[in-house]
Amino acid sequence: MLTAHQLLNEIIASLRNVIGPAIPEPYPKAQAFMAAVILEFVSRQVEERRDIPAEKEGILSDTFRDLSSVLSGQPLPEAGSANQEERLSRLIEWLYSEKDRLGPEAFTTANQRVRTTLRALLDQELKIAGTKE
Repeated sequence: MLTAHQLLNEIIASLRNVIGPAIPEPYPKAQAFMAAVILEFVSRQVEERRDIPAEKEGILSDTFRDLSSVLSGQPLPEAGSANQEERLSRLIEWLYSEKDRLGPEAFTTANQRVRTTLRALLDQELKIAGTKE
């Protein structure tokens, strides 16, 4: 996936090197070049979010700790060489495969906690960029 800076730089380069020169009319040509200038300004104002991976790790760690207590200390699927998100995926599969054994109350509580976690992870993914101010 391209970062916000890479994406903006690609658009700026296209406006300057491909789109602008290909337009024969002077006014639209000037508009294409001006759009590149404006996007350069926007690009300098955008700061990549470096806090997202740490936030996601914290959310996942909290979830695994909470689920361990919700499920009365039953062993959760281990991470092994997998990352935390893969472990969450295995945990979801495990919850549904163990649904009857866990009982409706424990399953519902764990399922709600997983859903809350998934929403929090989605919220982090949607934080792509912020301003420097």
